[in-house]
Amino acid sequence: MSRPILLAILALFGIFVYLAAFKGLIVWPLMVPILLLVGIYYITTSLVTRKMLEKGRGDSDFFSVRAGLISKDGTSLVQGAIAVTGNEIVFYSRKSAKGGIKPAWSCFTAEIEGYTIKKVDDWHKGIVLSLSGSDSEIKLASRDIEKKEKDFRKALGWPEE
Repeated sequence: MSRPILLAILALFGIFVYLAAFKGLIVWPLMVPILLLVGIYYITTSLVTRKMLEKGRGDSDFFSVRAGLISKDGTSLVQGAIAVTGNEIVFYSRKSAKGGIKPAWSCFTAEIEGYTIKKVDDWHKGIVLSLSGSDSEIKLASRDIEKKEKDFRKALGWPEE
C-alpha cells in the first residue's frame, strides 16, 4: 500500500510543478492532497499505537512510549514504540500497512546498568540505555520520554530519584 501512496505523491507533485510553470494558474490547492497523502504514508508505515501494542502483546500491563530506534552506526532511524515491563524492554516497529507490529529489539531489564536522557543524535532528543555485555548502549529517540521519566523508572522497577 505504501508504494501506490508514494507514486500518487510523486504524480501530484509533478502536476504541481508543471502547472506552476504557467502564469495565472492557481496551483496551491493541489498541496492539500499532497500533504494528506504524506500523512497517510506516515500512518501506514511508521505509526505504532498503544492499541496495536496491546493487541500484539496480548496484555495491557506495560509502560509504552513512541520512539525511534537509532542504528549502531547512527545512519538510520526506525520508527515504532517501546514497551517496558518489570523484566523486559521491547522495541516494536510496524510490520505492515494493515497494522501489525514486530519486535525489532529487546533486552531484559536486569541488563540495563543505567540510562541518560539527552540528545541522541544531531536532531533528536531521547534516551541512551547503557547495557552490560557486548551491546554497550542503545539509542532511542523520543520527545515524550523526558516527560514520562517517572513512569519509565517505575516500569523498570527502579526507585524514584
